[in-house]
Amino acid sequence: MVGEAAAFELVGSYATPGAQPRGYAFSDLYAGWVVDNGGTARVYHVYWTTGSVSASFPAPGGHGAWGLCSASGPYMYFSNNVTSYIYRITTDGSVVSSFRCPLDGPADMTRVYPGPYLYVAIPDRNVIAVLNPATGSLVRSYAGPGSRATSCAGYTGAYVGDDATHTVYRDGKPLLTGIDSPLGLEEVSTWLDATYLYVVDDATDRMYMYESGMPVEPASLGRVKALFR
Repeated sequence: MVGEAAAFELVGSYATPGAQPRGYAFSDLYAGWVVDNGGTARVYHVYWTTGSVSASFPAPGGHGAWGLCSASGPYMYFSNNVTSYIYRITTDGSVVSSFRCPLDGPADMTRVYPGPYLYVAIPDRNVIAVLNPATGSLVRSYAGPGSRATSCAGYTGAYVGDDATHTVYRDGKPLLTGIDSPLGLEEVSTWLDATYLYVVDDATDRMYMYESGMPVEPASLGRVKALFR
């Protein structure tokens, strides 16, 4: 069962394209990118109100695909949990550059442009690694709020998902509970002070969309899209 915190309301959900969903990254006013590590690992471009797929490409590095976040311009950062490589890719999956993560096993990650750093969840160490993506160097790291940090989102990694405690934390405090395996997170804010939190749950193979700041009825998600215009 997916729980709700007082400040956030569940306003929608849909099945992910594959059976092993991982990281998620916001794309535009209508869609996002979700990683799937099942079979031939792929990255899917999905409409975030319906989950329908508009495009996809093979995940760089193959098996071990996990983290994804936006970069400056038409680029994204992508992580492989098995090889520990982090790639800078285009939106069609072409690799522009890469480096090995200083800490083994990178998972979900976040970056808020024009902020200079990548915030990367390292599950086996239960830390968030702060990396300089230009050099691949470790700037610092800090402990996750639970016991196995698997995902992070928001400016300076304020949101952290933990698949051992089945919780999404905000600023170190439990925000959403009862989410079995939160392996991907994304946070988006609008000019109307509404905040949307997207949670990928590998246990249910679903994407959940939460809203805070402006009440939105689940049946009127068209209004949610209008907030980004």
